Amino acid sequence: MTYLSRYSRIAVFVMRYRRAGVLRGVPGHRRGGELADERLPQRLVADLERLGPAFIKLGQALSCRPDLVRAPFLAALTRIQDRVEPIGVEEVRAVIARELGAPPEQLFRFFDPVPLAAGSLAQVHAVVLPDGMEAVVKVQRPGIAQRIRSDLDALERLALTAQRHTEVGRRYGFVPWIAELRRSLLNELDFMAEANHLETFRRHLEGYRGLYIPTPFFEFTTSRVLAMARVRGHKLGAPPAGEAQPPRAELAGELLSAYVDQVFVHGLIHADPHPGNLVLMEDGRLGLLDFGMVTSLSPAMRNDLLRLMLAAADGDGDGVAEIGERLCVVLPEMDRAAYRRAVCHVVLRYASASDQSRLEEGRLLLSLTRIGADNGLRPPAELSLLGRALLNLEPALARLADNLPTREMMRTRLLEVVAAQLLRPVSQARGGALLLEAQRFSINAPGQLGRFAEILADNRLRVRIDGLEESHLIENLQKIANRIAAGVITAALLIAGALIARLAPAGSGYGYLAGAMFALAGIVGFGLVVNALRRDRSPPDDTDAGR
Repeated sequence: MTYLSRYSRIAVFVMRYRRAGVLRGVPGHRRGGELADERLPQRLVADLERLGPAFIKLGQALSCRPDLVRAPFLAALTRIQDRVEPIGVEEVRAVIARELGAPPEQLFRFFDPVPLAAGSLAQVHAVVLPDGMEAVVKVQRPGIAQRIRSDLDALERLALTAQRHTEVGRRYGFVPWIAELRRSLLNELDFMAEANHLETFRRHLEGYRGLYIPTPFFEFTTSRVLAMARVRGHKLGAPPAGEAQPPRAELAGELLSAYVDQVFVHGLIHADPHPGNLVLMEDGRLGLLDFGMVTSLSPAMRNDLLRLMLAAADGDGDGVAEIGERLCVVLPEMDRAAYRRAVCHVVLRYASASDQSRLEEGRLLLSLTRIGADNGLRPPAELSLLGRALLNLEPALARLADNLPTREMMRTRLLEVVAAQLLRPVSQARGGALLLEAQRFSINAPGQLGRFAEILADNRLRVRIDGLEESHLIENLQKIANRIAAGVITAALLIAGALIARLAPAGSGYGYLAGAMFALAGIVGFGLVVNALRRDRSPPDDTDAGR
């Protein structure tokens, strides 16, 4: 199929559903919110599946956007299936030979020609490595990368047109959203990146003995072939027929804590933890699969999300609204009062929920996403992805153990993360950065204050100040500058002392130097506090009082 014919087919699909009521803010519903045709959601899913991998992933991405997609379509999109026929074994052999330099029969002690699983991007075969270890190889479908790039190019052109010429396209930011979809999909096509994710998650979660991340084998891995340890057991979503599963509350607790760590400690999240990607292994551990779909969070976003979750647990709707607004892009039409009212209502309902066994955090984040979009905010994609991941985590926890106090477990783990962050020692790199920042501030502060004083002296600052002469203002600013400089020096002494104490060899004598720095910092800090309190509490002099 040529690019033009493919683009035409995609354009026809978009036009077919443009006014079907799929997107919020676009006509297509009858009065009362009913669909014009109740079969439309199922038809949309079927058409997306027929269009291929890029559109299956588009449907999965849309299922994470309650701010963008109406509820009937959202429910249908969560059931979208990645159903394809497996490719022939000769094609698999050809890809392996091209990528690894030899056919599978020469590379492995055993290669099973019958696939264990087949998806739209790749299929998986069982192998035995030369050292006798059981493994699997994930082989990318031939030509799939080129087809996906072509489909993404077409989607980007359509998104650009919609964003330029429609209100809904501008409000929801179709272009950056499709760009994020492109980044995510192309990352899934890079199997070397997935192998690195496996290695990273193994390191991050090594303290959780009940969880297992497959070992990647880099000597048999390229961007189109991935070899990793085989995980034997049954998927959590498909237990053996007629076999009762014992409750595993401890394992469920580890899984929940591990996800809290992924989000708020490491900032790298396994974005699809539904029961089909979790395997209850023969040795009782829980294996996590499919690390192609991974979401990352910046340190600033992690901190904001942590504050948001704690504020929600405390029922602080205003605090949640403030943090939510900071996370989003504010559009000119934002209705701040309506946004805060809606957020406070949702947070109150969340905080007062009586069922402690339901993991409501995912629903909370998705509700905040929808409320933001309804009131002139553009939420970040990470917020929806995290909400969907936590929503998918709930049935997995329920299959491991019923009636777990997941809300209390989540709250406890969040507080543990906060405590760990407060007590975490300053790393060498972070300490060095703080010292450089303190040095830069101490060097620049006097000059900046001097320039500010010159602006005041030249009467170039249009600020009305009653009852204060310039000489007194400059004198007060100089006092403030002195206090800031003393505070910076105190902080620098503390950081330098901590670094020396941590990095100096035992018995080298540098410990005395660190102790001296701590003592000097304590003296300077104490003197600064006493001086500030004494001056701030002293009455003004007679000349000031008479004015």
